[in-house]
Amino acid sequence: MGPSIEEAAFRGYLAGLKEIEYARIGIGELILRGVKDVRDSHTGGNTHLGTMMLMVPIAAGAGYCVAKGLTFRSLRPAVIRVLESSTVKDSRDLYAAIGTAKVGGLDKLIRQELTYAKLMKVSAERDRIAEELSSGMPIVFKCGLPYFEACMNAERPSSRTDIRAAILKTYLHILSKYPDTFIAKKEGMKKAIDISGKAKEALGGKIHISVFDKELRSPKNSLNPGTTADIVSAVIFLYTLKARVF
Repeated sequence: MGPSIEEAAFRGYLAGLKEIEYARIGIGELILRGVKDVRDSHTGGNTHLGTMMLMVPIAAGAGYCVAKGLTFRSLRPAVIRVLESSTVKDSRDLYAAIGTAKVGGLDKLIRQELTYAKLMKVSAERDRIAEELSSGMPIVFKCGLPYFEACMNAERPSSRTDIRAAILKTYLHILSKYPDTFIAKKEGMKKAIDISGKAKEALGGKIHISVFDKELRSPKNSLNPGTTADIVSAVIFLYTLKARVF
């Protein structure tokens, strides 16, 4: 994913310098490129489409902020502006990325020629990633990042194990509050809500994490909270940007 993320940051930087328009950042094109690169790197199927959808606009927003000399506080508004400046071509490229990743798409919407931002808005009711992108990523910025930072400060991480513990807690925290739509698409929202309840129990120590983990690893892989994983990846990305860039 690295080259696409880097290019998104660079184009955002150019937009900040007013050398290109926001619409020319091409978030859809960069998501497609990243998905193709991931596909060519392994044979495990789609693992990064949702992550790319979140990270590309974040990277572009970060590039813009660096060009303008802005602080981390300005990153979320910059990301929102990048998304609102999207085009119909961005949506077409996203459909191509969905096809490349072999994920069930939104074929009926292609004919409507929606911009990327509008496509996310109409898809928000059934997809958590689309909901995040259409509302300025509140879970990533307002829920996930503060909680992850608190975990990191509490753990005082001195090893990879400590960092992994903070990531796990953040994962369970987000899953407990927001039913995973990847599960809902396969097993229904009722089951997704049930899994969120068990995540809350695991976070509070009422059930052992290994027991919960075993349940999620069902033979059909239908209880995999993949959307939550994408969101947590974006949270870690934000944490890294805040610590090393801003």
